[in-house]
Amino acid sequence: MGALLLAALGLLLAAADADFTVNVLGESDGLVTGQLSDSVILSLPPCSLAGNTVNMVYQQGGTQNKVNLTGIFKVPVCRFKRDLITVIANSGQFTVTRNIGYQVKNLSPATNYTFQYFVGSEKSNAVQAATRTVSNYQDIDDGLPARSGAMVVITVLLSVAMFILIVGLIVTLVLAHCRN
Repeated sequence: MGALLLAALGLLLAAADADFTVNVLGESDGLVTGQLSDSVILSLPPCSLAGNTVNMVYQQGGTQNKVNLTGIFKVPVCRFKRDLITVIANSGQFTVTRNIGYQVKNLSPATNYTFQYFVGSEKSNAVQAATRTVSNYQDIDDGLPARSGAMVVITVLLSVAMFILIVGLIVTLVLAHCRN
């Protein structure tokens, strides 16, 4: 119980130290998921920081190695709804571009990470996210061990229909030949 209380207090203090809040994007942001096997998609810093260069520090869980990414992007202006990755829709007459976040790439699968933005003298809360576990594609069973009942029924119906058509064609040819 004491460890749980200590962890909650640590998270509260870490959030109180942040100048702005970021999170991992998900369904509510218009994405299926923000956590992929080798990348994580984070929300953008707030509009008040528009035009400033963003730096990021992330750390793999269980290690002390921190990765510093400097000048990864500039905070876009907030004329439109903001999201994460740039989505471009082109209909021939006009192009619509939306910024929906930042994708941190080249991460290891099934690993926990902690991410934090730094914009000028301001910093975000530390966001914890885990990449997804990857299954070996060779373990997927793609074979069909037996025929299903529907396949047998369809095959029988098509075979009977073809037999009736051939018999009808032969009868038609015989009758046409007999009349001459």
